[in-house]
Amino acid sequence: MASPARSGFPGRTNSRLDAFLRRHLPPEVYDTVRAYEPCIVVSDAEKHTFKYVVLSDRLIYLTENPPKSIRRVVALRDVVAIDLIDDYPEFLNSPDREINQHIRIVYSSTVLKKERGKSKGVGKFLFPAHHSNANKKVKQESNGLTFWRRKVSRSLNESSLRSHQESGAPFKDPTPRPSALKELSPAGQGASRPLPTLASCQSKAATGMPASLSLASSTKEPQELPDPRDSPREGSFRFDGNKSEFGLGNSLPASPLHSCPSLEKEESELHLYIISATSSIFLHLKSSWNNYIIRATLLQDPLCASEHNDVIRNPKPYRSEEKIKHFCQLKSELFLKDNTLRKTLCLITELRVTAQRNFILRRLFWKTSELFYFLVNKLHEYLPESRDKHALQNKRQRADQLMACIEIIQTLGLMFRETEIESSRLNTLAAKKGTLFNLLVILISKPKVPKSCSASDAQPVTDPTSAEALSDSQLQKLILEYTDTATMLIYEILLVFQQGNLGLGSTKFAISWMMSFLQSCPPIMAFVARIVEGVVRGLSASLQLLTPCQAVLLYQQFYILRSCLQHSKALAEYIRNDHREEFRYFIHMPALEKRLPGWYPITEPTTQLCHEVLQLIEQKQCAKC
Repeated sequence: MASPARSGFPGRTNSRLDAFLRRHLPPEVYDTVRAYEPCIVVSDAEKHTFKYVVLSDRLIYLTENPPKSIRRVVALRDVVAIDLIDDYPEFLNSPDREINQHIRIVYSSTVLKKERGKSKGVGKFLFPAHHSNANKKVKQESNGLTFWRRKVSRSLNESSLRSHQESGAPFKDPTPRPSALKELSPAGQGASRPLPTLASCQSKAATGMPASLSLASSTKEPQELPDPRDSPREGSFRFDGNKSEFGLGNSLPASPLHSCPSLEKEESELHLYIISATSSIFLHLKSSWNNYIIRATLLQDPLCASEHNDVIRNPKPYRSEEKIKHFCQLKSELFLKDNTLRKTLCLITELRVTAQRNFILRRLFWKTSELFYFLVNKLHEYLPESRDKHALQNKRQRADQLMACIEIIQTLGLMFRETEIESSRLNTLAAKKGTLFNLLVILISKPKVPKSCSASDAQPVTDPTSAEALSDSQLQKLILEYTDTATMLIYEILLVFQQGNLGLGSTKFAISWMMSFLQSCPPIMAFVARIVEGVVRGLSASLQLLTPCQAVLLYQQFYILRSCLQHSKALAEYIRNDHREEFRYFIHMPALEKRLPGWYPITEPTTQLCHEVLQLIEQKQCAKC
């Protein structure tokens, strides 16, 4: 029987299916299941079969209804586009046709190469993001958000490769299903109609590591690191009855194309027909895909990749009981009143590192509100100025406090990341909105440091090796790192309110409320100026390519700027009027293309955001003309 804890998952409410997944999936895979939904499936191998789609943080599965076996169908790393199609499926009868959500997932698949002279092109971003072979309308823009997609070269005729297999397996389950299925017809044919009220969900991510981490970028395109949970052998497992078959897949290459020159990539499609106007599976799909894009980008970083490989090479037994015990021990030690700043910093770092490697700790973090309130109050103790007045004259002590605050903000950002399915998180944030708003004020405020450390007040130092000079330099670097880390967490909080608008989160949150609150806070203008300065610094500092962490930060900065331009009239006017020169000379598409490597997965969504920000500014300027 499913655990009562599963009631905390809005996207996981079927106890029978949940019990099946818990029984047959490994614990580390089961804990990453984000949502599932009954649907009608159409693909190369499925023809109008009624199944469950199951979504994890890396894979999309299908299972029968009722569940008997589970099969991986798409890895998120292979996804090219996820679209909401505007059509009337002819195989559905009314009223199911009226409330249907038709989701099309385009992904790259490996096929045998035909002997052709056609060369394979490098992925290129296109505006707007339309699927080239679709005869249907794609709902691409809603509530000011647009979709992006990757382009994968096609060198074979898609119709010549597909072999439709009808599935005659009966399905019996009390789960609500379409009231009537008409004579089955090709998917997607039918008259156009308005879609149910639904919008896209942009990517959400936090780096989980210092945002200012800067490593030398390679000019060569690195290969994507294989993940044992993504490997084709493990991903293709099936369950029949009580038998389970797994392949470790650790020895497999990252791509079959590297080992077999007769194979090449081609686009395939998976169509899901959700008979519900209120289902949030589409938003979960978009969110999980974008989360994966962020993780895949960070894995391009040598340090992050090294830590990832260490986990793969030295796997530890996955025991939830041990993780719960470890979390409770960390929590009790953090609450000790006699902890020094150094001891608190060590405990918070341990919490962040453990939560980064195991999702269950992020879930436990939100089960009660105590730890969230504790960390916010700890930030308030040191920011924007320290309660210990001596620290405002002691540079070394102030530097230690800023380092602790940066670690706390990174930990909070990690706890926010990919936890929108946790109802306990929404309950914690909604119970005392004052704490969340206090956190926002802290994040947008610039930390106060000894006056001699201020860039404007700093005096020339005759001896650059003196302790005074080194301390000033360290504090300035910490302030920059704090700004970047605060940007990451504000991005995560923005997503909470944005998801409230889209129906993925709680209706108690709305992006207009957050922006209305922020524009009433005096420090917000200076914070937006620092965001713009950060973008300029990233695009014009040098000719060196951005590191993966810097690329993720740039994406988050553009996301915040777009939110300000879309949802706050006061902030939009401030950006247009006070930062016109930055957007004219430094922030433009050619500069972005020179600094962002094309092989980063985050490049295309960042390009999309930059394009939208520039459009929002240009549209207003044209209106004034």
